Amino acid sequence: MSKKPASHLRGERGQAFADQIRGLALDRILCVSLDISKYFHVAMIHNALGEIVTPTFEVDIFQSGFDQLCGAIDAAVARTQAQKVLVGLEPTSHYFENLARHLLQRPQPVTLLNTYAVKQNREQQMMRREKADEIDVAAIGDLLRRGEGTPFRPLTGVYLRLQQVDRVRLGKVKIQSMLKNQIVGHLDRLFPGLIILGEEATQRYTLLFTRDVWACQTLQHLIRACPDPQRLAQLPLTEIVALFHAQGYSMGPTIAAKLQAYARKVLFPEPDLVAIRGELLQHDLALLEVVEHHLLELEARLQGLLAETPYQIWTTFKGLSVVQAASLAAAIGDPRHYAYAGQVFRRSGLVSGRNDSGTRQRRGKGQRILKTGDVYLRRALMNAVSTLILHQPVLLRYYQKLKRHKPAGVARVATARHALDLLWAAVRDQHSNTLIICKGATM
Repeated sequence: MSKKPASHLRGERGQAFADQIRGLALDRILCVSLDISKYFHVAMIHNALGEIVTPTFEVDIFQSGFDQLCGAIDAAVARTQAQKVLVGLEPTSHYFENLARHLLQRPQPVTLLNTYAVKQNREQQMMRREKADEIDVAAIGDLLRRGEGTPFRPLTGVYLRLQQVDRVRLGKVKIQSMLKNQIVGHLDRLFPGLIILGEEATQRYTLLFTRDVWACQTLQHLIRACPDPQRLAQLPLTEIVALFHAQGYSMGPTIAAKLQAYARKVLFPEPDLVAIRGELLQHDLALLEVVEHHLLELEARLQGLLAETPYQIWTTFKGLSVVQAASLAAAIGDPRHYAYAGQVFRRSGLVSGRNDSGTRQRRGKGQRILKTGDVYLRRALMNAVSTLILHQPVLLRYYQKLKRHKPAGVARVATARHALDLLWAAVRDQHSNTLIICKGATM
């Protein structure tokens, strides 16, 4: 898995493309450029000289559209006597996947063009005079004929299932966060001052609950049993205790007295508002329970799928949970698609800074990270690194050393790159001498 010395101006990618078209006349190489959208796609067919063979046309997302595209490709091949057909498109969300899989079955090699590269190419002077519908396909086609992009390698088997389960899990996590924020919004109106956030405010007031909203059992029971401060302030203590016990929650007179004393400090909200918001609060709490139950099921499923892959070795490392390991594995996919860790890292789109003309520009300051790669991979990698740094002395020392002379963001991205090297080596060798194993290992 070691990286070979470059033998081409554009490295391995350029060499692979040169080998692919070696000995072929450029006018016998056909390029099919596709601008993908949700409900229809725009296509253009041209040769490797950039000469248009079939002007832009639209195809729908159904079988009829695929047949129309294949017919246009076959007709262009017959007219030009093409010896090689290249297909290029942007990986637009998930909309490209079904079409790309079917094109591979023809078989037709499919190349994915980086969205940022297409944007930059579109802004060239030569692209500005194209018609609106032709701008993107022209930019894609120009990159395709120059050998840019990466081969489309669809996930199959356990890696496909792992990816899809994790994508659904991430969607449920967003719903969970949205519901929690909405519940806090309900409580701000129902019970003003019950939840106080922010450093300045928490220093200014004596809090009823010092623990996090979603980690405090008593608070969780309170907002389910009696979220109305006016009612809580007026009830006898014995009835407050009974109210909690009726729902299966523990409550004693001492805690009940504290809750009532705090409720009596509140500036009571409008009763009609309390009635409607209290109803909506209970609906959202019930929905949150359903979402969290589904999340547990998805996480258990991810754990089972992860055990079928070489990435299972990651679950033995301190600082990397099963869910984090599964999410990172789902974003990377089949490890056989990569020769070394650098190829995986490039897919993430993480670039901490640039060197221009051999001179370091302000040590990376002012150079924002270029987010041009796979958002799922980038998120999973940075999430994993955030906890690995806390538990792995090797990575912590590396990060602290970089922070002494680099901005924190640059140091974190560089640490992510180093961490990926170590994690990749563990997958390759199925053991690790550089990271701490969870049980029985020291460093």
